[in-house]
Amino acid sequence: MLIIPAEHPLDWKRPPLITLLLILLNTLIYFAYQGGDEERRTLAVQAYLDGGLLGRERALFLEDVARREQLDGDQRAYVDGLRRQELAAWILHDLEFEQRLHQRADFRADRAWQAARDKAERARDRISAYRFGFVPARFSLEGLFGAMFLHGDFMHLLGNMLFLFIFGFALEIALGRWAYLGLYLLSGVAAHLLWWAVDPAWVTGVGASGAISGLMGMYVGVFGLRRINFFYWLGPLIGYFKAPALWILPVWIGKELFGLLQAGDNVNYLAHLGGLLAGFLAVWLPRQGGRLKVDEAYLHKQDPDAPFKRELAALDRQLGQFALAEAAARGPELLNRYPGRAELLERLYAVARGRQDKALLGSVLKQLFALADGQQALPLLRRIADDSDEAGQRLLLHPAVQLHLLTPLIRAGEGQRALGAWRRLSQGAQRPAQLPGLTLQLARLLGQGRDLRGVTELSRFLRDSYPEAEQTRQLALLQQHLAR
Repeated sequence: MLIIPAEHPLDWKRPPLITLLLILLNTLIYFAYQGGDEERRTLAVQAYLDGGLLGRERALFLEDVARREQLDGDQRAYVDGLRRQELAAWILHDLEFEQRLHQRADFRADRAWQAARDKAERARDRISAYRFGFVPARFSLEGLFGAMFLHGDFMHLLGNMLFLFIFGFALEIALGRWAYLGLYLLSGVAAHLLWWAVDPAWVTGVGASGAISGLMGMYVGVFGLRRINFFYWLGPLIGYFKAPALWILPVWIGKELFGLLQAGDNVNYLAHLGGLLAGFLAVWLPRQGGRLKVDEAYLHKQDPDAPFKRELAALDRQLGQFALAEAAARGPELLNRYPGRAELLERLYAVARGRQDKALLGSVLKQLFALADGQQALPLLRRIADDSDEAGQRLLLHPAVQLHLLTPLIRAGEGQRALGAWRRLSQGAQRPAQLPGLTLQLARLLGQGRDLRGVTELSRFLRDSYPEAEQTRQLALLQQHLAR
């Protein structure tokens, strides 16, 4: 049975960085650290055998395991007939037998036995599941937190990371990154604590399942009684249904309780229950008291850009009615409220250019040239470069405008438009100090396009205006190379 939420599409405009980092961390730990466990296991078993411990402990272990597991004669004979390495590994990894062994009077009286055992156990404890796994009967803070980042095998890792991605994507946006991370870790700890309180067993537990179950509980706590979409897979039945999120919590709890009662596999259902309940309560209770901040716009699928789009539509209506004075008057306020928005800059540029509004054009150009995303600004940069060639555009012909225009055009590979801006700068009365360097950059760009005439023009300018400059020498070498 599989029932998972399918309410929010993946929105890569707001990438879940913490979720992706958690997935990366778990994956790196599995392959980079846990990948050495097989060698550690082999060394531990060899240390056990080299210490002569199998001969000392074989009969004691057979008696202990037969009593605990209620083995009949055939089963006991099977265990006794195991290969030396297999039986040694079983004995060494049986922590409950180890606990009883350490309490025996003959073990405590035999220093050689203790030393050999200590060496084998220290070798075994280098295995990831024993070093950082959680053993309820041997409580440790390392295990409490470390077990969340270990996995039993690749399929265990793959399944957990898939569910971490599905639930974490929406929750990280809804709760905020740091609250989400804190609640994730809290759920993992709570999962182990419930296991420790209810069943203090002598087995190692690893996996992010408890923390991920916490994400499932958080999801229900965030949406509450809001009706959301779920995907289900029940044997041959596959599809979607819509229901209040809270209604699914008993279903998930029931599934874990059923698995716990069946107890037919190695799944830690107690940890799942602990994480599920902890995640739900950690979100649901603060939500009821208004103490947990949640992105309600995201939950309601509200477009965070809706106010801007409404303002843009209103501006378009004004332009469509040729109310240019009103549009120009609103321009500075809109630029202040929505800085760096290419769609707004394009519209207000047209208004400022048509009215020769120096103040508005200056505000538009300042934001345009400050845009970090060159591709976003490129269409308007091309338009300004083309408009600069038209008569009567005295505001655009200012050297500062052409200088700020030249650099991004070169960076974008717009050779001919950049050449036009360069000509306007080079012909001005006051040439900027950056001009020789920009001239060389432009020459290299034109050289890539085999524009030899343009390169010659640039080279002649540097020879005449900056004969001693290093850029003049470099451009001469470039010209020679292109002439071959």
